[in-house]
Amino acid sequence: MIPFASVDTTALRWLRTSEAPVAYELRSGDDLIARLSRARHGGSLVHAETSEGSWTLKRVGFLHPRVTARKEGAPGDVAVLDIHWRRTSVRVGNGRSFAFERAGLAVPAWQFLTADGVRLVHIEPVRSGRSLVGGAVSVGPSGTRLAELPVLLLVGWYYIMQEWFEDEAVAAGEALLEASAGPSPPKQPGETQSP
Repeated sequence: MIPFASVDTTALRWLRTSEAPVAYELRSGDDLIARLSRARHGGSLVHAETSEGSWTLKRVGFLHPRVTARKEGAPGDVAVLDIHWRRTSVRVGNGRSFAFERAGLAVPAWQFLTADGVRLVHIEPVRSGRSLVGGAVSVGPSGTRLAELPVLLLVGWYYIMQEWFEDEAVAAGEALLEASAGPSPPKQPGETQSP
């Protein structure tokens, strides 16, 4: 794998490389920068790898969910993404905090921002049908020099991936319920629809 510091980080892409377990690679051109794969099908634990080392990421909590990232073998979290309805943020081990939010209402993209509102990273998921096949990542000028860039990209993609799969599971469940309910009986002449 190539270190983040030695590649062009202005145009990166996440690519799905495996279905079971699900795995993605972060690339700059042909250069492999990071790899992220589920530990097992259906779980929230994910293993990540960069030239800087190996990481584990997982989603914890129910009423106050968050994503934790930790270097393998290390006792504490390197980063914590706190998920809130209004404002989601990532706090890294050195105490810095970054906002993580939707890039717009109509666009399913996400972005990392500084406390001053400067965009550091923009991540736009790419799909084929309902499947998340990858994501286009653009790193702004302030983000290319950021020491926390590797962990932000890992945590951000993990969050997007988890949200996407949860939405897919809900849609599949709804389709199954509709299919098991069978067709609605035909309306009789003069029958009105009840509220």
